[in-house]
Amino acid sequence: MEILKKIGIRVLLLTFIILAAAFIYKRYFFSDFLKEEGHLLYMLNRSVNADYLFFSASSDYTFDTINDKDTGRVSFLTMNYCDKSIKSIAEGHHHAGVFKELIKHIPENTIEGIIVAMNLRSFCPKWLTDEKSENALQQYAAAYAPNFPLVTRLRLALKNYPIKTESELKETRAEYFKTWVLPYPFPKNNIENWCAIEKYGDWKNAKRQLADHYIKSYGFVIEKDHIRINDFDQIVELANTKNLRLIFHILPEDIEEAQILIGDSLTNLIAKNRNFMIQRYHQPQNNVWVIDNLEKVSHADFTDRDFPTEHYNQNGRTIIAKAIAQQLNAIK
Repeated sequence: MEILKKIGIRVLLLTFIILAAAFIYKRYFFSDFLKEEGHLLYMLNRSVNADYLFFSASSDYTFDTINDKDTGRVSFLTMNYCDKSIKSIAEGHHHAGVFKELIKHIPENTIEGIIVAMNLRSFCPKWLTDEKSENALQQYAAAYAPNFPLVTRLRLALKNYPIKTESELKETRAEYFKTWVLPYPFPKNNIENWCAIEKYGDWKNAKRQLADHYIKSYGFVIEKDHIRINDFDQIVELANTKNLRLIFHILPEDIEEAQILIGDSLTNLIAKNRNFMIQRYHQPQNNVWVIDNLEKVSHADFTDRDFPTEHYNQNGRTIIAKAIAQQLNAIK
């Protein structure tokens, strides 16, 4: 009996120490940790006084450094055309898998809704296996996953989240290039064979390299079992649970350049994937809307020329902002 009493006292003491450490860490240290390791959550915690939160990657804030007179973010420009206040929660390379963890932290009855970028390129093998960003994105997702602050800190310190080596990521990417089946006969039946087709000279030719980048970025068919679909499904569920209006906006892609470099075989795939996303998620009766901005921005308004991106000049960002504002104004 005496032994049990001693054990009980030690358990209580240990529990007290753990709870005290957790309280002290949250009270005095966690905010500084978020500034360094989880800045989007830090921003979100200070942004719930807006009407809408705007979740995006770099498409929100990149601009033409030479010609743009107004370098404002898409989220800021949108407020010029509607009466809603919007705050940006954006960081490069981020996608729905990271956004869903952030959305879990939105307190109920604090904002009207969320606007979430829907980047078709985030479904491609290259994005899913990027050796420069994938492990960092897994770390961010772990930092943003709802947990006790001390548990989050320990999880990141111990690297308790999925980590893959560069060789593993490249191997997985190569497998995707071979095994993701496309609705075309050989040699356009997968990304690997399609890229091997002779076009614009050998592989050292810059135009050939750009054409292959387009195939690798958009040469896929979105299906319901794709990991990114699971991310978007969870965002819909979270918005419903938190009683949030949800606006997805499909990012513009440089369809003009894709058509010139590759042709209908690629642009038809892009359109098919766009249609799939609209059909799956556009549900106004459930307070979920999908804005189709895919083909609204012309080639001249994209700022990058050596790789397909979702980076726009002032005119391109304004076109997107107006489309989002139009949807916001239409919501009763």
